[in-house]
Amino acid sequence: MTVPMDMLNPAIVDIGPEGLSVSCTASGPQLGLEEPEDKFEGPLAIQLELSEQEGRISVTGTLESTAIRQCVRCLADYSEPLVVSLYAEYLPQASVGAKSAPAEQGRRPARRGAQPVEPEEEADEEDELYWYQGDHLDLVPMLREQVILAAPMQPICREACLGLCPQCGQNLNERRCGCPPAQAPSPFRVLRGRGSKGEHA
Repeated sequence: MTVPMDMLNPAIVDIGPEGLSVSCTASGPQLGLEEPEDKFEGPLAIQLELSEQEGRISVTGTLESTAIRQCVRCLADYSEPLVVSLYAEYLPQASVGAKSAPAEQGRRPARRGAQPVEPEEEADEEDELYWYQGDHLDLVPMLREQVILAAPMQPICREACLGLCPQCGQNLNERRCGCPPAQAPSPFRVLRGRGSKGEHA
């Protein structure tokens, strides 16, 4: 059972001198994770600690769940523990600058847009730098992005996965098929072809 989403939209005034702890669960759709590859076994458990200093808000914590991936070799679904360590810095939108600040809360697009990051020393921080406006902090876009970034580019159910037979499509992890083994092309094929052309020349 998930809790009301207002826990992921805390009021700035609630982040007092001692900080603010957020502990809740959310479903994938509640975080905007609705693509076919965004599948989870049960809710996502979120533990966050927020602190504020002169308008700059730091967010640390973890997000845990069990993700359902599709293996790129055998195309079978498999379960994989999902543990994401979270760290983000939020700045007031006014301090971001009119050039790079879009209309809604979210991530600074410095690395995704055409404009490079002007101060080079800030480059390492861009992955964790977000902004906020108004009197509430919207944590959902940051959580969604961190889950997406934690997904493997080439999910594999196990290192020894045998994949699918290229001829009949049988999952070779389940059983062997009767197809003959694929023959590697002979490196002498090109030479034989050149020889036959020379004979007819």
